[in-house]
Amino acid sequence: MYIRINTELLSGLLGLALAAIFWFNIGDLGFLSAVFPNSVLLFLAVVSGLLVLVGLFAGEPVTIDMRGVIPVVFGIALLAIWWLGIRHVGFVTTSVPLFAILALVLKRRQGPLSLRDVITAVVVACVVVGGFFWVFSELLGIRPFRAPFP
Repeated sequence: MYIRINTELLSGLLGLALAAIFWFNIGDLGFLSAVFPNSVLLFLAVVSGLLVLVGLFAGEPVTIDMRGVIPVVFGIALLAIWWLGIRHVGFVTTSVPLFAILALVLKRRQGPLSLRDVITAVVVACVVVGGFFWVFSELLGIRPFRAPFP
């Protein structure tokens, strides 16, 4: 199935909607902890607004092939589950499976998965999540959600 869509306009509107959702759910942060997220949200809103303008004035509809949409929908659903679960289960315990599964979905498009692929995806996910955790907690002073377990 093929559809024609103005991708600049659609991506700009989705970016503005995402920025608005995060802006209204930002919570109560201290000044230093709020500098980074506020900067990212401002950047997202400005780029999305520019995309909307480009889409309105110079955007051309593009024909998109919808046959390979199932992995994309799966990825979006997985990100939504991660977003909902991170507060209840913690950053590390939700992010490692998220990155590992997303890597395996991408690898699966090249052919069947092996045990080596799974082990590699889990190890890389642990390194990436550990790096993110260190950067956010030590350098930026933002404490990621931790599991509520004792």
